[in-house]
Amino acid sequence: MLHDRLTKGHTPDDRADVALDLAWNAGQSACDEYQAKALLRRIGIPTPKGIRLSASQSAKGALGGLESPFALKALSDNPIHKSDIGAICLSLPSEEAVDDARAEIAARMADAGQTLSGFLVEEMADSGLELIIGGIHDPKLGPMIMIGAGGIFTEVLNDTIFGLCPISSFDAIEMIESLKILPILKGARGRAPVDLTALESALLALGGETGLFWQRADRIAEFDINPVIVNAKGVTAVDARFVLKAST
Repeated sequence: MLHDRLTKGHTPDDRADVALDLAWNAGQSACDEYQAKALLRRIGIPTPKGIRLSASQSAKGALGGLESPFALKALSDNPIHKSDIGAICLSLPSEEAVDDARAEIAARMADAGQTLSGFLVEEMADSGLELIIGGIHDPKLGPMIMIGAGGIFTEVLNDTIFGLCPISSFDAIEMIESLKILPILKGARGRAPVDLTALESALLALGGETGLFWQRADRIAEFDINPVIVNAKGVTAVDARFVLKAST
C-alpha cells in the first residue's frame, strides 16, 4: 500500500518530497496527515512522534515507543477538516481508550460521507503559542505564504501576514515582526519568549528559494499547518494539510 513506502515515526524517506509524489501519482486530492507530516519532517519542521494504523487495525500492542496521553486522528485521501466532523480525539490515556475512540471517529466519518483510509496516533505535543502557516496560489501573483495567530484564534484575532514566494530570510523576519501578537511571542507579561529563529526557519523551509511550496508549486495547490506550536524549544507542526493539484 502507498503508506508502506513511508517510514514510521521520525525516520523519513531519503527524498523530501517522496510523500508528495506518491500521493500525487496515486491521484489523491490531498496528502493525508501522515504523508503531510513526513514531508514536514524531511524539510526540518518537527512533528509529534506518531504511527499510522490501518482503518481496521487495533491499537493494542501497536503503540510501543509512544508515550501517553495520545492524540488520535482520522486519515483520508481527501481534504477534511477533522475538528468540524469530530475526526480527532485528544488526551487519550491508554491503548484501550484509543480503540474506543477509533470506533467513534469511524462512525462520524461515515455520517459525514468521508472515506476513512486509516488513523494517525501521536503523542500529545508540548504546550506553547498556537500559530498557523499556510500557502495559497494568488491568481495574479502566484505562490504566497502566510503566517498568523493559529488554533481556535485564527478567525477571532484576524492576525495574518502574507509574503510572495520565494521569501528571503529578511522577508520571513519582517512577516513575523508584523504580527500583532509579536509582543507575546517575545515574552510579554512574564511569558517565556519563543524561538523566533526556529519560526523563521520553518517559513523558509516552506516558502523560501529552496522551500517545499515554492519548489513544488506545480503539485501543491494549497497547504495549512494549524496549529504550529511555538515555544522556547522551537516549533512543532501539530496538524497539517496539503491539497494537491489534479494530476494529468
